[in-house]
Amino acid sequence: MASGQDKLPVIRATSRQALIIEGDQEEKTAWWLSPEARPDVHVITKSPKPCWVRFYTDKDSIKTRLKPGQQFDFIVLLNGKDSCFTRLESKAVVTKFARQNPERHDTIPFILTEYNNIRIKACLNHTDTLFLKFDSGTTGLLLTHEAIAAKTQLLSDQPGVREGKVRPDYDQMNPYNTLSLGNLHWDSLPVYPVVLSGQGTDGRFGWDLFDGRVVEIDFDNSLFIVHSKMPKTSGGYSKMPIIYSHSLFCIEGALEVHGKKYQNRFLFDNGYQRTIMLDTTLLARQNFPGDLKVIKKTILQNGQGQNFPVVTVNNEKLTLGKNSLLNIPAQKLATANPAGFPVHILGNEVLKRFNTFMDFQKNCIYLKPNKLTNMSYTDAS
Repeated sequence: MASGQDKLPVIRATSRQALIIEGDQEEKTAWWLSPEARPDVHVITKSPKPCWVRFYTDKDSIKTRLKPGQQFDFIVLLNGKDSCFTRLESKAVVTKFARQNPERHDTIPFILTEYNNIRIKACLNHTDTLFLKFDSGTTGLLLTHEAIAAKTQLLSDQPGVREGKVRPDYDQMNPYNTLSLGNLHWDSLPVYPVVLSGQGTDGRFGWDLFDGRVVEIDFDNSLFIVHSKMPKTSGGYSKMPIIYSHSLFCIEGALEVHGKKYQNRFLFDNGYQRTIMLDTTLLARQNFPGDLKVIKKTILQNGQGQNFPVVTVNNEKLTLGKNSLLNIPAQKLATANPAGFPVHILGNEVLKRFNTFMDFQKNCIYLKPNKLTNMSYTDAS
């Protein structure tokens, strides 16, 4: 294992189970020690600033402070005999797009569907036309099982799959794919299979494809614009810092009920079709009122087809920066948060009401009310 460190630190373990904690105490990752990997690499969530990372075994621990672009190597000695070469890595900050001259501003039309999906035409491997959803609450490129079989060549070397005679082996798909959106291209992308995507779409692509760029979503004109640098904007935008967590990103916001504000993080997730998914753990921590008016009870499904029962309640006020929305029907979870960590989730039934800049260079979100701001909510009754 190549490393810039003179001598690798060694910690002990008698169990393969370990734990990684990044920054605050909520950024936890379960880890399984692997003597076979050399090294076994954990890449931390994007962090524009130095970040403390702690690694715990059942017998020992080690910590390091990683700057963007740094890595830290060490050995976990398992049961006194097996050396598990392990690496903690922080990705370098992407700066190449900001240096482009002349600047690039790639404009791609989209359709906002009746289900609040941002639907964009795409091409896979220069041959397969797909309609994908932009989903800021996910990463990578994900396609449905149905689309992979019917609309791509990814299973073409597996005879009998299309006829239903053989089950597809998704692990054998080409891991180096090309995705094209307008004049933008990405190479060497793996495709992750999922059961479901937004209605009328073949899959979805996440925010990380645009790391180091600036993404503008203009709902007034149905345009998805990718900038190499933040353009000059007119007034009226509210600016908020991006908070990265668990490979996704959040902004700060406040719920208000009975004249009291409840400040917290909100996952910025325009792939979620509804308004606000309220996390029961956070509600309990803040003693959030439990007497909100119940509008209805429903069942939601995630991309893997899992069901989540929710109760829709009336939330009096939501504040994001300088912007406030009143009487929003919000979804209250009855189970664990599908995000995998405590956070409220902002969906596209709210986010579509704001023209948006997502600046992944200076790590800020800009929101400005648009023509959809005052339209009625789907779940209002």
